[in-house]
Amino acid sequence: MRAPGDARPDARPDIGRYPWYVLGILTLAQTCHGIDRAVIGLVLAPVGREFALSDGQLGILAGFAYGIFFALAALPFGIAVDSWNRRNLMAAALTLWSGATALCGLATGFWTLVIGRAAVGTAEAGGSPTGMSLLSDYFGEDRRATAIGIWYLSSGIGLAIAFLVGGAIVQSAGWRWAFVAAGVPGLLLAPILLLTVREPRRGGLDGPAKPQHSERGGLIQRIGLLAARPGLLYCIGAIVLIAAGIYGMSTWLTTFLIRVHAMPIGRAGMIIAIAYGGLGSLGGFLAGWVIDAINRRRGGFDPARTALFGAIIPLLTAITGIGTMLVHDLQPMLVLLMACGFLSASYNGPIYAVIVTIAGPRLRGLAVSMVQLGANLIGVGAGTYLIGAVSDYVGGNEGIAWGIGIAMLFTFAGGLMLLMASRAIRRAAVQDVA
Repeated sequence: MRAPGDARPDARPDIGRYPWYVLGILTLAQTCHGIDRAVIGLVLAPVGREFALSDGQLGILAGFAYGIFFALAALPFGIAVDSWNRRNLMAAALTLWSGATALCGLATGFWTLVIGRAAVGTAEAGGSPTGMSLLSDYFGEDRRATAIGIWYLSSGIGLAIAFLVGGAIVQSAGWRWAFVAAGVPGLLLAPILLLTVREPRRGGLDGPAKPQHSERGGLIQRIGLLAARPGLLYCIGAIVLIAAGIYGMSTWLTTFLIRVHAMPIGRAGMIIAIAYGGLGSLGGFLAGWVIDAINRRRGGFDPARTALFGAIIPLLTAITGIGTMLVHDLQPMLVLLMACGFLSASYNGPIYAVIVTIAGPRLRGLAVSMVQLGANLIGVGAGTYLIGAVSDYVGGNEGIAWGIGIAMLFTFAGGLMLLMASRAIRRAAVQDVA
């Protein structure tokens, strides 16, 4: 029985306005990340025509050229995030990837564009671990999934801007100006971020924890500490598999709609902007908000419950994505595409909240960087190339549909792996109690 004046168990202290301002700035920065990352998917068709490239080459351009260098930079950035001033690191990375994107507009052929996308990938490797580490120290466990879910609105918003605004630019001025326009917002935002965002105290909003001096050891030791945490590797592996399908599909959707459904590039860009930008952003926010609300009602953050909730989303995403490829009638196809877009980013808030919470304050940057390494090298790189390679092998307009459908099977497998993560986390919790 609670004494009069006692706080309710689910009562939350007011954290003030400034963390929400930081969330807004970081979301804008990550939106620039999303724009610069997604714009390549919009321009694949005109770039392929101008430089006479095969679908396999376009897959390399959209996937490996970006993903390999992102992956190579991921772990160094992860180490830096856990040790250096994160505000300064984010401002520098934002400036570099935005400038590299704008310079892609000067490409003279396949290889110069590969170099440009490699530079974008290298710099963008610093975005997610830095942003997520900062947010984890501005928002406690009871708000963390919501904050990360809002932050991940940036993926959908960035894609929407890239395809909606970029589509109009491509039609009116050509694909080169789409790259230039994509890079400008980040160059304008970087000094604002640098001057107004403060570096928070690490772990200040986390609950009591065991001493973490060992987490300052060498890279191999720290990776070993992460690997020993139940369910964490399953979560990381799941995101890698999920990315192969979701990023691959979103990258090739413009080409799919142009080839299979004979859409002009402007209309295709608008549809993708609505599905992955508008509806995807809404789904990402709702998923984080819903799981935080469930956890608060049931006694606090539960990583096993959160992972289980997150597992349902990629399973449904894969089903709707494959359905989009199988249905030939335009209206049913668009309904399935919208459903797939709504679900596409919804797993991010819950699953990343699990990862950063299990990793702890001193290993968050490294944990997120490991996710980004795998997701970009295998998911973005291999997934995007796989679609192009399958398209070349099958041939014809339907080849691209086959490629996307096969890639979405990886997303389904990622959902199954999240079920395994939830089970592993639950078993470990039971053992700790016993």
